[in-house]
Amino acid sequence: MAVIGGGNSGIEAAIDLAGIASHVTVFEFMPELKADAILQKRLYSLPNVTVLKNVQTKEITGTEKVNGITYMERESGAVHHMDLQGVFVQIGLIANTDWLGETIERNRIGEIIVDNRNATSLPGVFAAGDCTDSAYKQIVIAMGSGAGAALSAFDYLIRN
Repeated sequence: MAVIGGGNSGIEAAIDLAGIASHVTVFEFMPELKADAILQKRLYSLPNVTVLKNVQTKEITGTEKVNGITYMERESGAVHHMDLQGVFVQIGLIANTDWLGETIERNRIGEIIVDNRNATSLPGVFAAGDCTDSAYKQIVIAMGSGAGAALSAFDYLIRN
């Protein structure tokens, strides 16, 4: 298995995968991992994990299913191919919220701040998914927060 990304999400995924896969390789674009020190310490303690830093993923190969990954060592330019059975892309995200301007409160990285009912700082406006400051950025979480935001908006409309 491969994990692309050396931030917290990538390293957490690699640690999880190491418990079920025979081997996990982490591919990090930068010269150093960006994950928290405690996660890196745990990762490096696992015997079935390899970390490749300062590499650029060039191609994920396969037809019906993934069968490998091609990557380049950024310093030397050497290109390599590794056979594997799965790839998890965990390279992070940037919330696409600049269009909001100053209308809704956002945190330092642009995520919309919401309460436990998905309400934003602007009354009657609700937000959901990865653009919010929710703790987990997963499809199932986004779907649930979307349902919560819709219910909260409905409740707001019938009361106002």
